[in-house]
Amino acid sequence: MDTSKTQSKLYSFYKAVVTVPAFGACFYLLIVCFAATFRLISDIGSVRVLFLNPLLILLVGMAAIFAAGVYFVKSPKAMNAALKFDDKDVHDRAVKILKIVIFAECLIFTVGINRMGQNVDQLSVQEAAYGYSWSETETFTAPGYLGIYPNNVGMSVALYLLSLVAGHYNNLIIMLIYSLLVPSIYSDLAEIGGKFGMSKKSRVLVMAAAVLFLPLQAKAMIIYGDIPGLFLAVRAMKYAADIAARKPKLKEILVVTAFPAIACVLKNNFLIFSIAITVYLAAELLRQKRYKELYIPAAVIGATVVINPLINLIVGAAAGKAVSSGASKWSWIAMGMQEEAGMYNGYNAFSYAEAGFDANAQSVVAKESIARSINGFMAEPNYAIGFYTRKVLIQWSDPTHCAFEFHSRNVYKDGDASPLMWLLASPVLISAAASVLKLFQLLIFFGSTVFAVKSGSKKAGSPALLLFLTFIGGYVFHLIWEAAPFYTLSYMTILIPVGIAGLTGTIKKLSGLKAKELAKMQFKAGPGVVYFIFGVLVFLFAAAGLGTVRTQLVDGRAEYKAYFSETLGRSRNPIEPGIYYLKPAAEGAEDIGGVKVELTKYAGKYRMRIVMDEAGDDLFLTAKDGEIVVDWFSYDESQVFTVLKNKNGTYSICRGEDRAMAWDSENKKMNSDEFANYLFGFDSEVYEEFISENPGFTWNLEPAF
Repeated sequence: MDTSKTQSKLYSFYKAVVTVPAFGACFYLLIVCFAATFRLISDIGSVRVLFLNPLLILLVGMAAIFAAGVYFVKSPKAMNAALKFDDKDVHDRAVKILKIVIFAECLIFTVGINRMGQNVDQLSVQEAAYGYSWSETETFTAPGYLGIYPNNVGMSVALYLLSLVAGHYNNLIIMLIYSLLVPSIYSDLAEIGGKFGMSKKSRVLVMAAAVLFLPLQAKAMIIYGDIPGLFLAVRAMKYAADIAARKPKLKEILVVTAFPAIACVLKNNFLIFSIAITVYLAAELLRQKRYKELYIPAAVIGATVVINPLINLIVGAAAGKAVSSGASKWSWIAMGMQEEAGMYNGYNAFSYAEAGFDANAQSVVAKESIARSINGFMAEPNYAIGFYTRKVLIQWSDPTHCAFEFHSRNVYKDGDASPLMWLLASPVLISAAASVLKLFQLLIFFGSTVFAVKSGSKKAGSPALLLFLTFIGGYVFHLIWEAAPFYTLSYMTILIPVGIAGLTGTIKKLSGLKAKELAKMQFKAGPGVVYFIFGVLVFLFAAAGLGTVRTQLVDGRAEYKAYFSETLGRSRNPIEPGIYYLKPAAEGAEDIGGVKVELTKYAGKYRMRIVMDEAGDDLFLTAKDGEIVVDWFSYDESQVFTVLKNKNGTYSICRGEDRAMAWDSENKKMNSDEFANYLFGFDSEVYEEFISENPGFTWNLEPAF
């Protein structure tokens, strides 16, 4: 048999293995994300909601985009203006301006959130780096943080090295670096688009779309390995496309080998990117019979596999104790098969502790859990379909990817957050952004579906295959692993170029069609039949999955509506600014005259100025040393209160997370006392029970007309 024909058939098979699953995954996501959305409501804690989307509005929105696109293509004046972007100088200037805009968007988030610090895993990584500088090495062995999650050792090392120059907890400098990397990620993706045939004006359109994709910009606030890792991985992908096109330069070989490995040190999930680059380069070099250069993909995967154990050995030697292997990987897989739909529930850490921090013993328990889950899925196929439908929706259907959750939680905890940060954390603003991003999400999935078919039918190789390989790797990995919308953001980002390419190609096709030609069109069998048949099967599976969760979708929609109509109104600015008499609402305090105060809004909360009949100074109710006193105006948070409206019509006036204004009936005075943690329990049975049992925390605010 002719060797070249054999290679050609193998390459065609490889392309089908990439593009058919990519088509199926993108088409499936288009269907389920069009129908439903998963949201995490951040300001009142982890309230997870699945709800139905406004299908007609989304359909009209998508149709309007296509109609506008067709009108644009058919307009000679508009097309002449667009053609200017094919000029190199105009294109470069436009890209530079859009990079500045994206950088500015990052700055809006990072500068505002800077002094609030990090939390959860991000804070633990910073604490590990800080502790190591003081020779505290307990974190490297269980139950220390890195002893359970050694995947974050690399990031802690990076923060420690940066601290030698910038000091510890220098969040601003780190976030500024991240803010510079985000525009470069997008411009590299636009260049990759150029390598698979996108015109310069289409590449400008990729950058314009990136301006709308705020979740990645918001992620610059989070000091973790995602942003630098994505930058390194995407830069390596760009050079991999260059290597596939021509004889490589030494710089390109070094970058393609080193950058994915370093990305995996910062965040282990970037192993998916490294594997995709390896497979892509190997396939392209074999297709072109460049056998001598096959050492490059071998070096890519070799460096990736070696670097993490090497870092752990170095860190262990420096710390004087070996870095723990951490919780068994089987425990993560087991957790990904547990309710609620594979989201983090602490199983990996708890089972590790129960196993005496013995990863081998834990893996036995985890495998038993996996076996139970599989048996449960096989016994109830409908439950299995519903489970994985919810798992996909959790990860992919929230168009914000929970990127605003971080600053929302920080702002709601901070009594003195800036007005800008309160605006960015506003549920109403986030909901509006989510509506725009939902349409963006669906358009990208649609365009990616179309372009997957086009990439599969082309005879030549294409860097688009590298993007699809990475996306499929991430999609499959997170079906198995922990489910979180935060983690799929990287894969959604790399779909932008292929999504835009598919959209622009579809609009061009539509603009060239005429009614008479449509009537004469005949269906012809060809490679497209494979995608059509597979698409029908995907549609039926998606419909079955949505059918199994239909009750949850309806309930989720009701819960989401109730949140906006009831809970949101009562938990955020429930009373208009004005002059009121503040009186205790507890039984027996009816004869108390109350204090005349003027409520003024400040960053989503209130200040309470004492109103006197005659002219006076600016005196405010102030929380100080466990008491509520009257003091001069201050810029600190002691004079800032959160007002909650209770179901019985009274109000609770809160300070920080767990203190509130209380009435001391014995001494007839106000004080500040321990209160329910309303940030993550408001409107729950626990909170309502607390109010009923502690009426001293309830107040009346009567208008002073």
